[in-house]
Amino acid sequence: MKIVWLSSRFLGGDLSSTTQIQLANGLVGKGHSVDFYSPGKSVGNKFTHHPIERSNTRGFQASSVAKQLSKRLNEFENADVILIDWPIFQLAKLVDKPVILMDRSPPADKGVFSKLQWPKWNKAWAKAFRGAVVSEAHRQFVFDYTQTPKASMGVIPAGVDLQLFQHGEKDGPIRMVYHGRVDVNRGVMSLPMILAGLQAQGIEASLHIHGSGDAVKRLQNIGLEGLEVTEAIPQDEVAELLSKYDVGLLPMPENKVWNLASPLKRSEYLGSGLVICGIDHEGHRIKDSGNWLQLFTQTEFISKTVSWLQSLDRQLLTALQKESRAYAEENLSWSHSVDVLESMILS
Repeated sequence: MKIVWLSSRFLGGDLSSTTQIQLANGLVGKGHSVDFYSPGKSVGNKFTHHPIERSNTRGFQASSVAKQLSKRLNEFENADVILIDWPIFQLAKLVDKPVILMDRSPPADKGVFSKLQWPKWNKAWAKAFRGAVVSEAHRQFVFDYTQTPKASMGVIPAGVDLQLFQHGEKDGPIRMVYHGRVDVNRGVMSLPMILAGLQAQGIEASLHIHGSGDAVKRLQNIGLEGLEVTEAIPQDEVAELLSKYDVGLLPMPENKVWNLASPLKRSEYLGSGLVICGIDHEGHRIKDSGNWLQLFTQTEFISKTVSWLQSLDRQLLTALQKESRAYAEENLSWSHSVDVLESMILS
């Protein structure tokens, strides 16, 4: 089938575009053609990317992409199906083709931007006949707020590239990691306190934080031995580093957005054979998970993480890490997510 994907997300710019890249490549791998229209650039991918100009002004980025795409409607005439991200779903009324709404997350901005985005999100789902979400909690949320029938929504969680993210040799002091957006509202400022807590108990440990965001400078200014904070690094370098780390951290607090998520970093932690410590809410839970996933209340996240890590010796940690990789191999390959999306397209 000939598939066109219209997106306002900047392709290749950060971790958040990985899902789109993997899904589009997966569809091509299953014999479909995919033309992807978005800002950004594509390097080494199987699909055809058509760059779209985007405004640099927050609040106008999605509308600027929609405006550019509305001038290119003739390019979509031969498509069998069109995938459209919710921020630009107003384009659906301009095309005479089957359309699937792609919702990787409800509006995550705060303040005035949130007030502008939620009506657009509601309207997109009100107009959609079929849509894709990232989790069962996300599907329930869409149903509760928009009354969109659950049967018309497919659940496409974040997966992991099991060839890129590997379980490497891990030894020595405990090495913890957080990677992705390094924003204050993601709870990242609590992470150095876990490192300090372990060190206070006489446990050798280090904490590595990789990503861009408004908390990077604050974290870099903390003079704590064993704390490494870098800006965002390329995905292949992230994978190489994760293979040597021990513990992946999920500090994102319980709120309307994080509760619905299928965190890409969680899948990449598991693919790399890490155990995970995080805050307990629906977005972080995994049904039938093993002891390699430890979730605690927000108030106890720091103390309980320190206590649990303190209770581990290297032998037990290694055993749990092997189990986490095994779970990823069985459940988290991108092929599972691609199969769900393909099923939606073919139906």
